[in-house]
Amino acid sequence: MKSLIVIALIVLFASFANADRWCEWSGTEGENCRNDRSGVLMSPTNFPTSTVSKINSWGVYHLTTTQPEIGADQVRDAEVWSKVDNEIYLTWTVRDMTATEIDERIASPMRIEMYWVWKVFLDTGIITQAQAVDRLPQEMIDAYLARKRLLGD
Repeated sequence: MKSLIVIALIVLFASFANADRWCEWSGTEGENCRNDRSGVLMSPTNFPTSTVSKINSWGVYHLTTTQPEIGADQVRDAEVWSKVDNEIYLTWTVRDMTATEIDERIASPMRIEMYWVWKVFLDTGIITQAQAVDRLPQEMIDAYLARKRLLGD
């Protein structure tokens, strides 16, 4: 019974995962986007069709989404919409991360409270910098140094 439910859920999800996306063109971007059901869209008057020319006559066009390649120190930025013939395209610009964004990513494994604990240990001489380097994994050393830069310490 359990496996039957799992199979039914997979089949239901798979049909939606393979659905095409269709949008109206506002002149600058896609809007009122919706998924088809097995290649069939409902018209504004609830008439189902799978004929692309008929769908286009309603002002609805197929959406092709392209995920940009993002490098290690880059992030997805602004959406870029375009319409060529009877197809709408969506992708994103990619920009380099700022030094602050990189430091925030590097510092994320070390909570701010832990930074202050290690800072007190180092400043009071409970532990030397050499001992800290020996005892902390490189990820935590990098996180400590990134926190230090972020706080301007």
